[in-house]
Amino acid sequence: MKVSSYAAIVIGSKNMLMKVYEITDKKIRTLDEIRYEYELGKEAYITRKITFTHIEKICEVLSEFQLKLKEYGVDVYKCYATSAIRNAKNQVSVLNQIKIRTGIDVIMLSNSELRFLMYKGIQILDLDFNGIIEKNTAILDIGAGSVQVSLFDKQALYVTQNLDIGTVKVRELLESVENNVLDYISVMEEYIQYEFDMFKSVYLKEKEIKNVIAIGDEIKNINRLVPELHLTDTMNYEQVQYIFRKIRKSSYKDLAIKYGLSIEDARMTLPSLLIYKTFLERSKADTIYICATNLCDGSVVDYAEEEKKIPMSHDFYQDIVASAKYIGKRYRYNKVHAQYITKLALEIFDKTKTFHGLGKRDRLVLEIASILHDIGKYVNLNDPGKNAYQLIMSTEIMGLSHTEREEVANVVLYNTQELPDTDELDTAFWRMEYLKIAKLTAILRLANALDRGHKQKFEKSSMTRKGKNLIITLETNQDITLENNRFRKKAEMFAEFTGITPILKQKKVL
Repeated sequence: MKVSSYAAIVIGSKNMLMKVYEITDKKIRTLDEIRYEYELGKEAYITRKITFTHIEKICEVLSEFQLKLKEYGVDVYKCYATSAIRNAKNQVSVLNQIKIRTGIDVIMLSNSELRFLMYKGIQILDLDFNGIIEKNTAILDIGAGSVQVSLFDKQALYVTQNLDIGTVKVRELLESVENNVLDYISVMEEYIQYEFDMFKSVYLKEKEIKNVIAIGDEIKNINRLVPELHLTDTMNYEQVQYIFRKIRKSSYKDLAIKYGLSIEDARMTLPSLLIYKTFLERSKADTIYICATNLCDGSVVDYAEEEKKIPMSHDFYQDIVASAKYIGKRYRYNKVHAQYITKLALEIFDKTKTFHGLGKRDRLVLEIASILHDIGKYVNLNDPGKNAYQLIMSTEIMGLSHTEREEVANVVLYNTQELPDTDELDTAFWRMEYLKIAKLTAILRLANALDRGHKQKFEKSSMTRKGKNLIITLETNQDITLENNRFRKKAEMFAEFTGITPILKQKKVL
């Protein structure tokens, strides 16, 4: 049995956490968990700066973590920063200081990447995840700065949305009103209800949620408050109400002492409980599944998946694709046309990958761009590329980084517009991403040309590469003059950026 080790470090809003794992060919096992508590988030969300004192402490703790990694003989690890540092105005300086002092390259996750890794952490648990998400299910990920709600039905992710009601923000508002308002809990409930009601009116409408999967440290801390309930994997609304009545008048200092919580965790119990309680009331869900996973767990699952260390019971790649399809549906895309173009674009990508030199994540960017390439027409038939660009940049796509989302948006934009000349590349993004976007755009344009009239004129197609030619053969008896004309125009750009000349042939069907 092959055994490997891995570690993940998170510089979070409430604490710094390191977990060390052992990975075999069948499972992932936690060997150690080390946590350092602080109040980085409180400072960062108010001042939007990380002070020198906190930078010093972060570097000191990271150095201690490095010594522990040597003890375990761990060579492979990743270190992440979350919203506290991401939202800080001096984040570049903070990350530079960490690199200089510890040698650690900190990965700055976008919100969609962070939430996707948190969600992946469910894989580490003994939970029938695929069975649960057969029915309408919400994954509720409560963070310090925000709450992520991801909705599943029939095992497909169909929407994910970030709500601006994280525990630190709720706690700060709670402390600002509790000395001035007689029933400050009702004020807080009204504040949270508004956010969930807006979410429900846009995304849920009349649909009822059957299950809630609660992930993160907050659900674990709430569970510790009620040992008398003997909760294991689930809790229901009545139990949430029981916990709420039990702690609503308790100070966080009393909770910390009585239940062995850190002061910072104790401060967040009431805000997080209010969020769970309100979501259950608004969604009418039956059951909460207690999944005390965290970003470290998601990181090790991501590593094990990438390195093919263990078999995965759930296809996370398809969740990203499903999320894009929901966005397309929301903006009334032509589903048949989008599927048609996506299939062609991916086949062209695969047949020419030795020439364009792009990788697996670039293929995903192309797939998402192909699905969403026409959504701008929902806004206006004029300038669909510009309209689609704005829609994509304004919409979170779970599992994509901000840079990847910007790549998708630009591929869609330049599917209908001329690419800028290289002497016009005035931003760092464009200087780094120009060739990639140009190649992906060339592929999308070529695929799109084959269905110019949105009539899907051929049922079968084949592609073969002969030398520096890509022979695309379409089996159809229909007139493809329009497609042929468009194809020749798009072939020039494709040849320029890939070194491959595409040739279109028609094969009559007997």
